Amino acid sequence: MSNFEPWIAYPHLTQQRLLAVAVVIRRARNETLSLYDPIGGDNSWSHGCRAYARTCHALREAAKEFQWLRILPEFESLRFTFAIGTVPIRFYRGLPDEPPSRYLETTYAEVNQLQMALEIEGLRPLDTILRLAVETDPLGDVTQVSLIELDQARNITHNYVIPLEITVLSKVVPAQTRPIDVPPLTLEPLEQREDELKPKRKKNG
Repeated sequence: MSNFEPWIAYPHLTQQRLLAVAVVIRRARNETLSLYDPIGGDNSWSHGCRAYARTCHALREAAKEFQWLRILPEFESLRFTFAIGTVPIRFYRGLPDEPPSRYLETTYAEVNQLQMALEIEGLRPLDTILRLAVETDPLGDVTQVSLIELDQARNITHNYVIPLEITVLSKVVPAQTRPIDVPPLTLEPLEQREDELKPKRKKNG
C-alpha cells in the first residue's frame, strides 16, 4: 500500500489535484480553530459540525476556481460528495485504517457519477470507492490527509499519504534579471592621452 500512486489507476487524480484539495481541506479546518470558544459553550461536537460545514463550503468555492473539481448533488443535504475529473470522492475526519461505517456506503452521487463516466468516457465500471481521511492532532490541527481505496467488500486496498509540504501548486516563477552585455573596455595608449592633456598652442595668423 505504501507504493500506491493514485494517478496510475485513476489518471484524473494527479498529484497536483490531490494536493490542491488537501490544502483546501486543511486550511478550512485550521481556520475554524480560531472560532472555537469553549467558554461561550462550544464543545467538540459543535466544533466538528462547524469544521465540516466550512470544509464543504471551502470546496464549493474551490470548485469555482478549478475546472477539474465539481461538487456532486446529493439527495441528503448533509452528505457531501465531490469529483476530481470524473472520479467521485468523499472525505471524513479520522484515521485512514478506520473509516466510519457511514462512509463505507456508496452514495447516489457516486453511483450516478460512475455511470456518467462510463457512458461519456467508456471507462470500465469501478468496484472500488475512494475516501479522503483527514487526521488531526489533539488541538484540532490537520496533521495528514490520505487517499484510501476500498474494494467491494470495503477492505482497504491502498493508502496514499498526500505530501502537504511539496509546493507543486505554485505557478509563480521568480523574476530573474537578464544579464547585461557590457562591451569590452578599450584602453588608449598612454602617450596619446598625455598629448591630449597638453594645452594646444594657438596658431599665428
